[in-house]
Amino acid sequence: MQRKKAEQQNKELINQNKLSESELKAIRAQMNPHFIFNVLNSIESYIVENDSKTAGSLVQKFAALSRLILENSTQSMVSADREWKALRLYAELEVMRFNKQFSCSFYTESSIDLSRLLLPPMLVQPLIENAIHHGMRNSTAENNAITVSLEQTENTLLFTVSDNGIGMVEAKKIKTFSAIKGQSIGIASIKERIEIFNVMNHEHPAQFELRNKQSNEGMGTIAKLTLPKVFREI
Repeated sequence: MQRKKAEQQNKELINQNKLSESELKAIRAQMNPHFIFNVLNSIESYIVENDSKTAGSLVQKFAALSRLILENSTQSMVSADREWKALRLYAELEVMRFNKQFSCSFYTESSIDLSRLLLPPMLVQPLIENAIHHGMRNSTAENNAITVSLEQTENTLLFTVSDNGIGMVEAKKIKTFSAIKGQSIGIASIKERIEIFNVMNHEHPAQFELRNKQSNEGMGTIAKLTLPKVFREI
């Protein structure tokens, strides 16, 4: 009996270590040098163009995002309202950095109280990044847009990231090697963390889906991430 209990505890420790390693990968992916360099380069460009207002706004958003990421990186679960704020800041930075080539809107069901919920940090961000770099950047259409929505059931939260970009099939045709690698790391990280998360949480397993929109949905890609509700202790 004691042996079985020890084996179970050992498995839980191994899974916790795997989850921690996966979370660190997600942090490094979100704050990678390429992203930091691009933001700083954009700030410099606005300064050169004497657009101090936009440059100042970028600095403030980048500083706020960096602080949130660093603070959230110390925990395996973070307040949902803080994580939602980090997602919005990231999207706003990218919209500004790409000269408003696309828009990004955020919606939550009015009944959801984000302050009472916990989320794994930086699990949704790669879906927004994927929509930007593989859907928006290569689109020449007008009114390019990304929509990030959050809905709930009794026991789960559903994140949906939808874009009206060129779609996965067309994106694959024009990807560079680095773009393919970047996407595979981001999506692989989500799948890896979900797999570990589900080993530790059996009752309401997390699910992930990434697909092209169907013909009646228009052009683009849809990503859906379902997570069990985890409430903060009050």
